[in-house]
Amino acid sequence: MSLTVLHVILLGLGCLNVALGVYALTTNRLPSLVPILWRDRYEPRRYGWGVLLMAAFVFLLVLGQKVMNWSPDLALALAIPMVGCGVAASWLLIPTKPSPRAS
Repeated sequence: MSLTVLHVILLGLGCLNVALGVYALTTNRLPSLVPILWRDRYEPRRYGWGVLLMAAFVFLLVLGQKVMNWSPDLALALAIPMVGCGVAASWLLIPTKPSPRAS
């Protein structure tokens, strides 16, 4: 089973998300990849869980594309948690604190 270039890129970005999420959860600080203007608007724990769920979304996406040839039903069954991870990650990655310039 060979991986295409797109799958390799997606899996690499998923691994980067895992690393960012584990860093944010273990140190309770935001990684330096988060833009400076947004750092004061995110809670580190919430951000960490959000990027971990986004990584799960990416991994389920690639896995669903790979098992499509074997079993379309299994690919459809993987699509349900994939959408759930995407929606939950999007909700967790919304900044919770107002911008300091908004006041």
